[in-house]
Amino acid sequence: MNNYTMDCYETKREILNFSKKMTIGLNKTITKFVIDMQYGLSRGKSCLISEIARSLDEQIKLKNTIERLCDNLVGIKDEEKEQIEKNYQNEIKKYFGEEAIAIFDDSDIAKRYGKKFEDLDEIIDASSEKKEVVKGYHVCEATILGEKEKQPFSVYSKIYLCKSEEFRSMNHYTKESIQRVIDVLKRKCNMVFDRGYDDNKIIEYVDQSDNYFVIRMNDKRNFLFKGRKKNAYQEAIKRKGKVRMILWFEEEKYEVSVSHTKVTLPYNKKDYELVFVYGLREERPLILLTNREIHSKEDVIKVVRLYFYRWRVEEYFRSKKQEYGFENMRVRSLKAMNCLNLMLMIHMGHLGMLIEDINQKLLTIKILNRSKSLRNKVLVLYYQMARGIKEILSYAKKGIKELEKIEKREKYKQMTLRL
Repeated sequence: MNNYTMDCYETKREILNFSKKMTIGLNKTITKFVIDMQYGLSRGKSCLISEIARSLDEQIKLKNTIERLCDNLVGIKDEEKEQIEKNYQNEIKKYFGEEAIAIFDDSDIAKRYGKKFEDLDEIIDASSEKKEVVKGYHVCEATILGEKEKQPFSVYSKIYLCKSEEFRSMNHYTKESIQRVIDVLKRKCNMVFDRGYDDNKIIEYVDQSDNYFVIRMNDKRNFLFKGRKKNAYQEAIKRKGKVRMILWFEEEKYEVSVSHTKVTLPYNKKDYELVFVYGLREERPLILLTNREIHSKEDVIKVVRLYFYRWRVEEYFRSKKQEYGFENMRVRSLKAMNCLNLMLMIHMGHLGMLIEDINQKLLTIKILNRSKSLRNKVLVLYYQMARGIKEILSYAKKGIKELEKIEKREKYKQMTLRL
């Protein structure tokens, strides 16, 4: 039997409590703004400010609610955003294991027909079949996987453009994201990168930070094999994988073969392990570089599995676009976009916390049941959580304001003076 009233109340209370934790040390105006945004994103499941405003169901003109939210998006100070991020990081730290896995990804927001947005840049739309060059923005994302359910928690998400006066280089934002992961974890971890990060500066930066890394190499990359400079791809096709393993990639099962060898990078003369993976959908072998030591079959299998966790961050970013219309945001300034992105990041982090607590929280089970999913078992649960919460809150007759604590102010002392 479904108890819609109780489920709706529990969900609202969960959102309210989480929002208050995110605004510890901040004033009431920012607290109310964060509560409104978190509830609006949960109920409206949209990045459109108009949909968020409708979800609040306030007894005032919709235009006034929209203007208030837009003013807060632009007016929030940098130190206030930093405090929200700090509170968010303190909440999600406990979900990371001793040997945490951090995954980095560069994505984009396509604005094909946008004209009024601030300083639109030219990007390659990776989601299109022809990889067209369109107008849009770049996004740098860094996530850490939860220990139990391996759900990605975003700890760094930055929208930027190359035309901006503040822009230095893409590597600058990549190094910022790496440093953010280091600051959050404060211990050694595994960092996973795609071939877009095949850069000597990135390799050197991660290596000096005393963390493990697994980076996919471009086919044109050259290494020193026993002192001789050779192309990595040409060396890969000469070999055959000796280690057999079963691999799940994008929820499909593959039987692949793996080989590895020790190589030296020409520019710094340091030794690394090069891993070749054969038998995936691509005909060309996969080439991975790592600074982890490989002494056994288990070691090389672990390196391959670490890299293939990377598709989870792609699925995470895809859920932001499909479930919340991330590319459809209509705020025009870059500052407002990054603030809205921050609100969505901590909202997704809240969903990740609920998923990781699935064995302790009955509310998570209720939310997943309400999502009416086609599959009972999936690996990334953000889609189901977003749909389940929206379904529960669709029965709400009022917004979140009814649950907020309304403090009764003291009367002005001047009004109590006897004349």
